[in-house]
Amino acid sequence: QAPQVSSLDLSCSGAAAQKLITIVPMGCQLSTNATATNAARPAPARSRKEGEPLEFAAFDDCESAREVFEGIPDDREVVLLGESTHGTEEFYRVRAAVTKLLVTERGFRAVVLEAEWPMMERVNEYTHRRCAERPFPEDESEMPFPSWMWRNQCMADFFSWCRELAPASTPDIFGMDCYSLFESKAAVLSFLERHDPPFAAEVQSRLAFLDRFKSGLEYGDAKVHGGLSRIAGHIQDTLTRLQAKLQWTGADAYDCTDVERLSAEQNAEVVIAADEYFTKCVSEPAGSQASWNARDQHMTTTLLRIRAHLGAGTRVVVWAHNSHVGDSTATGRGGVSFDANETWNLGQMVRATFRRTWVVGQYTHRGTVTAAPKWGAAHSSMALHPATPESYEGALHRVAVAAAAPSFFFRTAAFAAATAPPVVAAALSAGDPLACGLAAMLGGGGP
Repeated sequence: QAPQVSSLDLSCSGAAAQKLITIVPMGCQLSTNATATNAARPAPARSRKEGEPLEFAAFDDCESAREVFEGIPDDREVVLLGESTHGTEEFYRVRAAVTKLLVTERGFRAVVLEAEWPMMERVNEYTHRRCAERPFPEDESEMPFPSWMWRNQCMADFFSWCRELAPASTPDIFGMDCYSLFESKAAVLSFLERHDPPFAAEVQSRLAFLDRFKSGLEYGDAKVHGGLSRIAGHIQDTLTRLQAKLQWTGADAYDCTDVERLSAEQNAEVVIAADEYFTKCVSEPAGSQASWNARDQHMTTTLLRIRAHLGAGTRVVVWAHNSHVGDSTATGRGGVSFDANETWNLGQMVRATFRRTWVVGQYTHRGTVTAAPKWGAAHSSMALHPATPESYEGALHRVAVAAAAPSFFFRTAAFAAATAPPVVAAALSAGDPLACGLAAMLGGGGP
């Protein structure tokens, strides 16, 4: 449960106040009895060794969420923080709180978001005080859809917190999505116009055909079914050759910072990835996972590029939807086979690539969410349908009611294992309702 946001105004560097979108709290209460007895709930056993992660705990403060942070082992290099909606305040608050602790207490240096690279580049300039502008455009219409994901008070608070850190402690902020076909093309041109005008003119000439489209899907439809279908192979070849020229024949010679070079190369990658993604959205039959796989593969290669830029061993926090940060091989359709139409995702590839990773998902049973009825439509506050009883959310809700724990976290492996870790075993022996409920749900916790 979280208080309603009382102020939607943000003043940045003395500028006029900026109106932001609110992300509504879930506003859900498990039951009157559960809420009333929450304060009397016994604390879980904490007899763990120094440095060992917390296995489970109830928590009441989304602004702190230290219990969730303490559940992450100290040695993790990549921590993925998920959410089951893109518009629920508690998820945003918990994610920001955990990230702040990872930055200040464990030295994490980068936050990579399920967002567009050009938009987060502006945010990064703001947090590092390289520009005095707001982190978001003043006009909401200039934000990519869905604008409420980032242009909201929760995110404004987090970005302002980053800006107030000492320069050496301020994390870099990056976007890893591939929707920004047109914005990334414009960013590549802007870079080249400053550093290589002849090449900029060549790129503008070769990519001028993009200017006629208003959306990526409209472009994808024209490439598959329209006039661009005759030159689809030429388009991909042109994009690849332009990227190669930027990366291998000129970028090192440009008088620019490493960050500027990284951004130029990444925006070129985004144009290529967006071309593939929007083409597959249109060309693939219903049920195909090809466009999804292309998008998550781009997210993974972006994360690899960011870590290479920042240096080996750099610790990174990733924010994305649960469907991206979870491991798709835990589902019936997950895998690695394109021919079998299996799904692969960011969490799966990160776990296969980096040795020390940690995934945190966030779920809810019911409440409210900021969302839109369709892509590109206006957002509003909507009521979530209660989770179906057979779902994990339904099962977790029953545990929450029985344990009088409106919010809690737990480590899945600790309760699914045949032999429970010592702390969990002690809690089970003591009859802790949260531990007993989780063990019964996941089928573990044996002697």
